[in-house]
Amino acid sequence: MMTSSEKILAGIAEDAGQKTADILAQAEEQVEKIRKEAAEKAEQEAGILIEQAEKQAALIRSSGQSAAALLKRDAALQTRRELIDQALADTVESINGYDDATYFEFLFGLIQKTRLEGKGELLLSARDLTRDKTAFAEKLAAIGCTISDEATETGGGFILKYQDILINGSFKALLHEKREELVDQVNKTLFQSVSR
Repeated sequence: MMTSSEKILAGIAEDAGQKTADILAQAEEQVEKIRKEAAEKAEQEAGILIEQAEKQAALIRSSGQSAAALLKRDAALQTRRELIDQALADTVESINGYDDATYFEFLFGLIQKTRLEGKGELLLSARDLTRDKTAFAEKLAAIGCTISDEATETGGGFILKYQDILINGSFKALLHEKREELVDQVNKTLFQSVSR
């Protein structure tokens, strides 16, 4: 049989044990609550990070596609410019390849459009001076112009000299002056047939 002091001690021990069990249960509940909150927070943050990563990836893909489209467009424009320049160069080469009569008839047409009143002197390239220009010289004489023995490097075409005034009728100058108009015509010829 227990003495009253043993009963008191047993009661205190039982109370202490119960309180300890309650404290441990509360602590476990608190730990579980913290663990759940941490897991939920981690899941939320992971979701936010995944969403941000997906947005970043979409932005990178979009930027890459835009950059690729720009590069493709620039390459196409550069190729188009090169083809137009080549077409213009081929045209000049073709004109320079005309037989003498056709070539000088072409030049005479240009001279009539650009000439001034008075006596003019026509300068041709060294190559053009070696061509048969007899009929051409007669036509020029009829409009008050003569052909100079002095050669000029025009690459085709002419320089028409009226004292201090020079009219540059070289093919290079004519191409420069009429470039936009010629580019439009070449564009239509080369690229409208391609797009059909």
